[in-house]
Amino acid sequence: MAEPQPEAIKTVSPPPRGNGWGQTLHALKYRNFRLLWVTTILISGGNWVQQVTLGWLAFDRTGSPLVVSVVLGLRALPLLMAPMSGVMADRFNRRKILMADQAVLALLAVIFAIDILAGTLEVWHMYAFSFATGVAWSLNNPVRQTLVANSVPPDALTNAIAINSMAFHAMRMIGPAVGGSLIVFVGPGINFLIQAFMYIAVFASILPYRAEYAQERGPVKQQSPFADLTDGFKYILGDRVIRTTILLTLVPTFFVMAFTATQLPAYASVTLGSTSGGALGVMFTAMGVGGLLGTVMVARFSGIRRKGVVVLVTGTGAAVALIALSFIDSLWLAVLVVVVQQFFFIILMTTNNTILHTATPDAMRGRVMGIYMLDIGLQPLGGVIAGVLATVYSVSTAWFIGGATGLSIMLTVAMFAKSFRHMRL
Repeated sequence: MAEPQPEAIKTVSPPPRGNGWGQTLHALKYRNFRLLWVTTILISGGNWVQQVTLGWLAFDRTGSPLVVSVVLGLRALPLLMAPMSGVMADRFNRRKILMADQAVLALLAVIFAIDILAGTLEVWHMYAFSFATGVAWSLNNPVRQTLVANSVPPDALTNAIAINSMAFHAMRMIGPAVGGSLIVFVGPGINFLIQAFMYIAVFASILPYRAEYAQERGPVKQQSPFADLTDGFKYILGDRVIRTTILLTLVPTFFVMAFTATQLPAYASVTLGSTSGGALGVMFTAMGVGGLLGTVMVARFSGIRRKGVVVLVTGTGAAVALIALSFIDSLWLAVLVVVVQQFFFIILMTTNNTILHTATPDAMRGRVMGIYMLDIGLQPLGGVIAGVLATVYSVSTAWFIGGATGLSIMLTVAMFAKSFRHMRL
């Protein structure tokens, strides 16, 4: 039985914010959002450290690139369960779900660390650990997103989402380097113990958190979770703005982001002629820089109301950047284009996130965010399609096809979805 949700606590909002770069982080004025933001830094850092360490460990123990791909792929597969996680976020206490999730992640990391330190690690242990942590992450993501919206008033929502994303992308730049250093200095076993302590710190930080701006959700319907999930899909299909926003999330992720990220290794090796990994590292760093700059820009200009136009312009820009990248064989020009592409892509995703939160009632928020986050689970499929095209033709051809497909869909929506184009939030 679900816990009854307390009525939102009435508080006095901070004084109206001014203009300028000094107000870029204004959502951090809200205590509960600060708590959640700190946990985003901790859990994102733990995630990137873990991903680097797990991939290194898989290759070190087996020498097989295929095993590395399977181990890391098993982390993404459970993210297809995100819609059902969204159902849980709408049926139960979101804070307690997040706390339980962190406890599970910490326990898994401790068990895996002991397995490594005891010298009993086998390949199937890595498969099991990767899949289990993926399941926990599939629950973490939708719940955490709903809590961001429950932490600030509506007028600070765009800024809060951007700052939360900023923390994630900062860790995306820092985490892999930290993970690699920890492997060298303390070894993979201690590395996973450190990750466990980070998850415990998240658990402790969530203890005083309260969903201050949550709306009254009322009693849970006496129906099955699958019926709740069906209601979520019906709600999305029946709302034009939300339906269009979901589409404009899945398309760029599938045809732009997945195509770019999965084929960068082949591009760096074949097109750029770098077999040492140096160029690849620079390209992935460029992705992180572009993403971070995009979140800073959204945080600074969070008051822009023509969010439909922002989505269409940045989605088009990301697709055009991928097409341009398909013609480039210079590292530094490629780096510049990747920064621009990720800048556009993150603005697009952050703005879509804001639209969904603003247009969705709190009682349906978890399910909508769970379905929205299918984009992460579908990325591997987009990567497979890109890989097939790159194998049959070339990476450049695959990127051109992906970019052209994404561009065509964005332009079609821009032409025919007039209400989305003129939307103000």
